[in-house]
Amino acid sequence: MAGFRDILLRLFVVVLIAVGASTAARADIAVTTCVAPLTGSPAEAASHRFDCDGAQHRLGSGDFAAQLRFKPFQPDPSDPLVLRTTSVWQEGEQITFRYGDETTAQVAFDASNARHFMTIGAIFEFPIPVRAAPLTGIDIKIKDSANWRGVVVGAHLMTASQSYRLQSWLVALYAAFGGLSLALLAYNLALWSVLRHRFQLSYAAMVSALMAYTFTSSSVAMLVIPPLANNDRLRLNYMFLALAAVASIRFMVDFFGPQVFQPRLRRLAALVCSATLLSALAFALLAPWQGFWLDRIYFAGCSAALLLVVPIIYAAWRARVRNLGLFVIAWSAPVVASIARAAYGIGLLDYSFWLDNGNLIALSIESLLSIMLIVTRLRDLYSERDQAKAGELSALRLASSDPLTGLLNRRAFIDHAIGRTEPHRLFLIDIDHFKAINDRIGHDAGDEVLREVSKAIQECRPDDSLAVRLGGEEFALLVPLRLQRQCPPDRLLAAIRQRKMPMNWQVTVSVGFVDGRITSEEDWRRLYRLADTALYRAKADGRDRACRATDFGATKVA
Repeated sequence: MAGFRDILLRLFVVVLIAVGASTAARADIAVTTCVAPLTGSPAEAASHRFDCDGAQHRLGSGDFAAQLRFKPFQPDPSDPLVLRTTSVWQEGEQITFRYGDETTAQVAFDASNARHFMTIGAIFEFPIPVRAAPLTGIDIKIKDSANWRGVVVGAHLMTASQSYRLQSWLVALYAAFGGLSLALLAYNLALWSVLRHRFQLSYAAMVSALMAYTFTSSSVAMLVIPPLANNDRLRLNYMFLALAAVASIRFMVDFFGPQVFQPRLRRLAALVCSATLLSALAFALLAPWQGFWLDRIYFAGCSAALLLVVPIIYAAWRARVRNLGLFVIAWSAPVVASIARAAYGIGLLDYSFWLDNGNLIALSIESLLSIMLIVTRLRDLYSERDQAKAGELSALRLASSDPLTGLLNRRAFIDHAIGRTEPHRLFLIDIDHFKAINDRIGHDAGDEVLREVSKAIQECRPDDSLAVRLGGEEFALLVPLRLQRQCPPDRLLAAIRQRKMPMNWQVTVSVGFVDGRITSEEDWRRLYRLADTALYRAKADGRDRACRATDFGATKVA
């Protein structure tokens, strides 16, 4: 119960961070983004009509001019404005801030220094100088924009204090996800090293891929690896997201097993994984050449991986998989977030702050719930294992025991006896006048006599000894010689003689015994022959007695 409360607490923290990030992301200044292709001289570009309403990606790739239009705004010098835009594939930008007194200020970046303007979440942030006159507009020149989904995406103005709060929440969100992922990775690898369940290893691979994806999508990669250009960061980001999708499918294959992944579904999963990886590899190696189509093919591959969840869940439902409901709940958030991300990738949704950060929140929720899912799966596996072991033990007992008395049968007794190197005492025990018992009180009563004799033998035998029903009314007891004092012949005779029998019938036995080793089949035959000779002597001398056998004959001892 404490573990469940801990999970709920962590989930509450993630939701709290998400709510805080949403609040901090709100901007007070409405911005309209207008773009136009930049061809010829700047004067020619200025004469172009800017498109403020249409989809920017329809303009194709190349150089562009962009205008950010908003109502004139006089920032507070103690809390200046910043411009934030989402990172997209381009070679560089030159940004001009225009003021009411017709003065300007400029800032520019290219692939070599883009990291200086990159903030958490792969967002470019540019401080806007404060002038006496209000800020009236922003002009941007973009070099070599791929324009797969837009030239300038997610542009908005906010104060420095708003930006600080937003970045603080995002840092907390990424840190929470990173810490949770490290804990899950260590937890599953530690369990896998002991238990060796394949789904734990594939889950660890999925978490590793998601951590690498987060490392690149958060822009931390550019801070850790300064030579890494932003466009190359995007290449890595595509690859790691594809690897995470493939690892997720691999986890499902290992988690549900062959009862869900029949050959046809397994082949379909392999095909989807191959297509997803190939589309990501093609993008990473070839972009920006045919980048628009490579980008669309990539997101189509990711969409196929998402759609694969439908037949997987259907197959699991048909197979009556336990805890399927918990699996659906755990994976609903990342699947919905990924569907939204894929819809944005193929142009069905406009950009939103949550498209960049919704996946992270959804994956954090999935990770927390998957802890319960994995623990439940392990519990089921061990319950199945224990049931299988119990079945095996039961089958083994049935195969090696006498069904009437519960003692070992002859074959099992010989298998257990041969190979014992220390000296043993072998008792052969035969019920006196057993045929008369069956004739006078009936075979059912005779079976009850056999059971009572076997119980008496079990009560007399010490630990590490073997008791067997050899057949009919003949029993055997094999006792290590060092324990002979715990089972003397007279005690065995008395225990059976005093046993309450059906219809108060007086039952006695005759016993023949011999000492020796049973290291081989030949030793067993020799000891059995000697003990049988002693048993014959006990019966010939009047029954209800024990005789000891030696290589020279048999002598009465009790």
